[in-house]
Amino acid sequence: MRGLWCLIAVALLSQLSGCATNPMTGRSQLSLVSEASAINQSTQLYASMIEGYGKQNKLIDDPAINQRLQTLTNRLIARAVQYRPDSQGWEWQVNVIDNDAINATCMPGGKMAVFKGLLEKIQPTDDELAQVMGHEIAHALANHGAEKMSMQILSQIAVAAVAVAATSGDANSTPRQRQYNQQTAHSAAGLAAAAFITLPNSRGAESEADKLGIELAAQAGYDPAAAVTLWEKMGAANNSASGQQADFFSTHPSSDKRIEALQALQAPMQKIYRAALAARDDASEYQYVRVGTDTAGFNSSNVRVIEEGKVNLAEPPAVDASKALAFYSPELEAFKEGRTELPCQSCGLQFYLNQSDFKALQEKQDWRGLMQKVVKVGYHFDLSYYYLGLAARGLGFTEAAAGYFSKARMLSGSEQFSCANASFNKCDGVDLDALAVNP
Repeated sequence: MRGLWCLIAVALLSQLSGCATNPMTGRSQLSLVSEASAINQSTQLYASMIEGYGKQNKLIDDPAINQRLQTLTNRLIARAVQYRPDSQGWEWQVNVIDNDAINATCMPGGKMAVFKGLLEKIQPTDDELAQVMGHEIAHALANHGAEKMSMQILSQIAVAAVAVAATSGDANSTPRQRQYNQQTAHSAAGLAAAAFITLPNSRGAESEADKLGIELAAQAGYDPAAAVTLWEKMGAANNSASGQQADFFSTHPSSDKRIEALQALQAPMQKIYRAALAARDDASEYQYVRVGTDTAGFNSSNVRVIEEGKVNLAEPPAVDASKALAFYSPELEAFKEGRTELPCQSCGLQFYLNQSDFKALQEKQDWRGLMQKVVKVGYHFDLSYYYLGLAARGLGFTEAAAGYFSKARMLSGSEQFSCANASFNKCDGVDLDALAVNP
């Protein structure tokens, strides 16, 4: 019987360990918990947390502080939706908590909290505060909360399965032991609900949030140089925390090379920052963020309600999902300039296994996703460059698209890398010769 339980445990874990590619980062993530589920659980947890602080009179109602946070986060979110158009429908909200902790958070779905200790002990400038909130919003955009919940569930299921297997076949186990094991198994999902608050992020997630956050802030018109001065201040606060780790670092583990990595990003981020300043128009920004517990002008789904006889509220700006922005990377810059090379000459099977995904992304006009998928497979093949051309054209990089289409036509005349001569990666209606006439 014990052996049977072990087999069941292994089978269960293998079925649960699914992964999905995150469009923000291109990285595969553990996805036992859907983002929708994470958002739902986070919304409930946030409401409970804010209610509790409210009963203790711990919600800051200083108009100047709240206006500062609302203005700053709203500018960040106005740029965030350009990267994740679906986040335009999130219920963005921010509260300032009267607590000495040096911390801030953005839960899945856009529920944010800033602790007074961060504002008073760090004394961040607006540029520096934008780096903190950009970092937190980046965690939400990159689905780190659901990933952390998934890791917690996997860990708890493993513990529960081992506990149950260890005593289920033991004739000497007591009813109390068996009851405890059942409770352990049932508590796995519940423990995951608050995992993104109580457990630290992985160093990989922190690095991703740093990179995405500094770009969000730059796009919103906040100086990227502030990322360096912010973390210098945070490091000083951590070192002076009377031998204890500062609150932020307890859930946001820092690397000795964090500042070095942010310094390395300054050149491309300053370029984005200068372009954002030149194009910035605060007057046209839609109000995404609610402050405190205010629900005025919103229904339960965070949709603005227009009441008869009242001044119409602005509609949210249209966001073209097919032209969603991709976060900076040297690889993305190479793609935009038409310099992407696909070197793998033995990846035909992997290309074949992903071809239905390529077509689906093309049909959805998810050009960013198509580009990421093709580059990840990396197959040196005429159809690969054809898909890159489609993605570049869809995203507005016309010169790059022409280069990729040219490469596709060149490879179509080869023996080894042409869909016309392939055994199983067929052209399937794609006329590469026609690209010479109408690319």
